[in-house]
Amino acid sequence: MEIHQLTYFVAVAETGSFSRAAERCNIAQPSLSQQIQKLEQELGEPLFDRLPRKVVLTDAGRTLLPRAINILSDLHDIKHTLNQNADAGHGLLNVGFIPTIAPFVLPRAIKRFSEEFPNARLTVQEDLTETIVRNLLDGKLDVGITSMPIHHRLIRTEELLTEPLLVASSKQNDCITRTTIHVKELDEFPFIALSEMHCLGEQVQSFCHRQNLELKIVCDTSQLTTVKNCVEIGLGLSLVPRALALSDTSQRVNYRPLNGAVPQRKIAAATHAERTQSFLAKKFIEIVKAEYPA
Repeated sequence: MEIHQLTYFVAVAETGSFSRAAERCNIAQPSLSQQIQKLEQELGEPLFDRLPRKVVLTDAGRTLLPRAINILSDLHDIKHTLNQNADAGHGLLNVGFIPTIAPFVLPRAIKRFSEEFPNARLTVQEDLTETIVRNLLDGKLDVGITSMPIHHRLIRTEELLTEPLLVASSKQNDCITRTTIHVKELDEFPFIALSEMHCLGEQVQSFCHRQNLELKIVCDTSQLTTVKNCVEIGLGLSLVPRALALSDTSQRVNYRPLNGAVPQRKIAAATHAERTQSFLAKKFIEIVKAEYPA
């Protein structure tokens, strides 16, 4: 028994005609008649007496009619409730951020999401890319905000923006005396490195390798804030995301673009390729893209 068969049955019962029912359901009359016959065969009872000028319900048809109407009404209510919940932003959303992105966008994204969808429940996990990918695959996360590339056939990525990396150096003890610095000069100065356990650290190392640089690493840390603090007191320079420069209100660090080559990272929203993306997930991705430091 299928829903469309019940729909056709109710239409015939209410109009008293196969032709009028077909017109009401926007279907060819032979197709409608065939579906009614299939329903009768499945139930093992005729539902209508086919008279010369009209059709009337049999006892089985009269028994089925109120139940069919209730089933179709319940189905309509379910659809209406689902649409209402979606429009009102009801539901649960689990998101993940990598630590080199979270400080610059997460607080504003949470605030705006909560304001726009007060009926939704949002949970946030901050972790490394590897863990975020694993949790997306396990269904523990709905969205991961990370940087590209991610190489997994079951992970779908949507690029949100491209962010350049800038040279950070201390204002008080600036080892760079010029307003610009060429990429080939990076290995002339002490360098504060972010650990390659972070994709940003790996991206910086890959960039320097492609430029044939031999960095003089004096500190290798797992925290971007430690990188900035070391730069502040003049221990060396580093390559950091532009978002850090835009959010830094300390006025203790100079941020310069590189000449000769532009290191950058691509920020992306990662989701499970075989899962349906929810209304809340789509809206959260839009918010992150809008709130990321321009």
